[in-house]
Amino acid sequence: MTVIPPHNHCIICGKAIPAGKKFCSEKCKQEYERMVKRRKLYVYLMYLALALLLMILFVSYR
Repeated sequence: MTVIPPHNHCIICGKAIPAGKKFCSEKCKQEYERMVKRRKLYVYLMYLALALLLMILFVSYR
């Protein structure tokens, strides 16, 4: 019977890493930060689009 030592997996590439870490390398950490920034930008753009749509609807039905 083999015992697997406590470990996590890199949230970008999935490689096994020591417990308590999130990334296997600086490259994966940078990729994650880029992905988070992109996701935030998309959320802001969606709120902007929703606000514009509501303004157009409000003005057109007045």
